[in-house]
Amino acid sequence: MVEINTLNNILKSFKIKAECVRYTKIRNIALYDMLLEPLTRVQHIEKYVSEIALALKLKSVPVIRVIPEEGVVRLEAVEEAPHKISFFDKMDNLAMPKDYNVPMYLGSSIYGKEVFTDLSRHPHTLVGGATGSGKSVFLSLIMANALRLLNTDIFVIDTKRIEFEPYKIFGNVKVANDYKEAIDMIEYLNKEMICRYEMSSFGLDMQFNNIILIIDEMADIVLSDEEKVFSKSLCRLAQKCRSAGIYIVAATQRPSVDIVSGAIKANLSSRIAFQTASHIDSKVILDTVGAEDLVGSGDCIIRNYNNDFLRLQVAYTTADEILDRYSNFTFNLTRQK
Repeated sequence: MVEINTLNNILKSFKIKAECVRYTKIRNIALYDMLLEPLTRVQHIEKYVSEIALALKLKSVPVIRVIPEEGVVRLEAVEEAPHKISFFDKMDNLAMPKDYNVPMYLGSSIYGKEVFTDLSRHPHTLVGGATGSGKSVFLSLIMANALRLLNTDIFVIDTKRIEFEPYKIFGNVKVANDYKEAIDMIEYLNKEMICRYEMSSFGLDMQFNNIILIIDEMADIVLSDEEKVFSKSLCRLAQKCRSAGIYIVAATQRPSVDIVSGAIKANLSSRIAFQTASHIDSKVILDTVGAEDLVGSGDCIIRNYNNDFLRLQVAYTTADEILDRYSNFTFNLTRQK
């Protein structure tokens, strides 16, 4: 195959003792699997990754992934612009997994498989990425998924007052727009969590609505949080609220250590990284490099609490599409006071 021979010639030119044995093209991603000769280190490939990208005329620097179970090093190379995946087109043709309590459709993996998740089965999620990387689209995707669910309340912290303002028409959506409102919302959710635990301890078999908390641009709140009131309340909520049916998705375009503290990272241990400005930001989100080499437009890497990594093209939707689909859902149109 031409692609295999091309990469092998490139490897030889840099005196890298490895051989490309398999080439696979899925959507806009090309996967090159390489076998390393004995004593050859992965760092030998990483050292020349920019030169390999130039030689292959790629859209961005490829991501290098070690696949231990297959004994190969995989080069994930973007050969063209990302393909848009429509959320509602997929929802019209896909069935959600029946055994999921809080099902979410996220998009399609680089291997062409549709990716679903169940918020009730994994820890809370930290989302990071630079401006224009697809982070806001992902939060809209979470909103689109959440509005499909019955018996679900959605709490949003949106200090930018842009992305989530249209959703205030829905009765099951609450939006906080500034620091004080954010503090009040987190404190309310802490009280709700305690109330649910107390009712359970008394043996009351109550059916509570699931609650999804979405935080858009956590940095705006943290930078106003001089006395760490918000950070402490958020960590206290995240430590125990999942068992009470409360799930957190927090995002920031500034994934620096002053915004994403160790305590927040420990309690938001499921991570999604979109394209970052640097390898340092990638390490803050994923605890490893790689996100800086993503191509934006919804291209992301998911790292779950088991340290499993998955590259994904996030499904796309807009506020207009969401409102058009859900504005006739009479069960949640009455706006709460």
